[in-house]
Amino acid sequence: MIIDEILSKAKTVAIFGHVRPDGDCVGSTLGIYNYIRDNYPEIDATVFVEKFPDSYKLINGAEKVCHEYDGREVDLAFLMDTPTFERVGANGAECFKNAKFTCNIDHHISNPLNLCNVNIVEPEASSASEVLFYQLDKEKVSKNTANSLYLGIVHDTGAFKFSCTSKRTMNAVGDLIDKGVDFARIINDTYYTRTYKQTLATGYVMQKCKLALDGKVVHAFMTEAEMQQFNITAPELSNVIDTIREVGGTEVTIFLYPVNGKYKISMRSNYVVDVNAIAREFGGGGHVRAAGGDTELAPEAAIEKIVELVNKQI
Repeated sequence: MIIDEILSKAKTVAIFGHVRPDGDCVGSTLGIYNYIRDNYPEIDATVFVEKFPDSYKLINGAEKVCHEYDGREVDLAFLMDTPTFERVGANGAECFKNAKFTCNIDHHISNPLNLCNVNIVEPEASSASEVLFYQLDKEKVSKNTANSLYLGIVHDTGAFKFSCTSKRTMNAVGDLIDKGVDFARIINDTYYTRTYKQTLATGYVMQKCKLALDGKVVHAFMTEAEMQQFNITAPELSNVIDTIREVGGTEVTIFLYPVNGKYKISMRSNYVVDVNAIAREFGGGGHVRAAGGDTELAPEAAIEKIVELVNKQI
């Protein structure tokens, strides 16, 4: 196994994901972390990931995550679920310049395949967690590692609804269940359950939704003032787009909300539109059916531009 070969030569390891971590980012970073802790206790491993929803803290090791890179030099740095150094979270991009060896495990179609010394990138995979699973020795995967990877797969497949879900994905899930994974608790507590204020904010956004292109596009946005009104943070809005996506008859879903002085763009499509291509127009990327970016435009202007790009594809 490539991962075991790499780990056998390391004494210190740093693990990074992308900015604004989602379930797959957290799942894949904690997946490799738990694998190391279980099988290589002599290795000093640390996960550096930005703040994520409290519900993800049911995964072992989440309480030990550092939210800011501290400048340490390491033998080995993992870059998980991240296709560019610009998107490395926790200010960790600098680590990859100084680490003795680096490894990128990802599934984004926009990945250039040359970020690290070893690049294991499978765009056809459902998630970075799925990619990671097939690089590990199954016999050495513990329940803690399985829980981590299951979290990642659940979130990047939309609880197995998205088109990225394959037979290979479900075979991996079956193997994780055999490890005793807490599948019911993970899927309920981290994917379907919201806090009260998240429920209120999601309902508010749903009321603001508008249709475009004869109902093929549904879009909405939230302002800084509205986020303050609901006392809600950006990570707590990460699943709103999946609720908006439930509007029947739509092909593309667009949701914008402020992050660090810009508006984060989240996009999803069902069958036809390549939202990754649209995201690239905003310096972002992702997958054919799920992608995002950032913009300094006013949300109304950004949505208008996105709808025009969708219309060209349709």
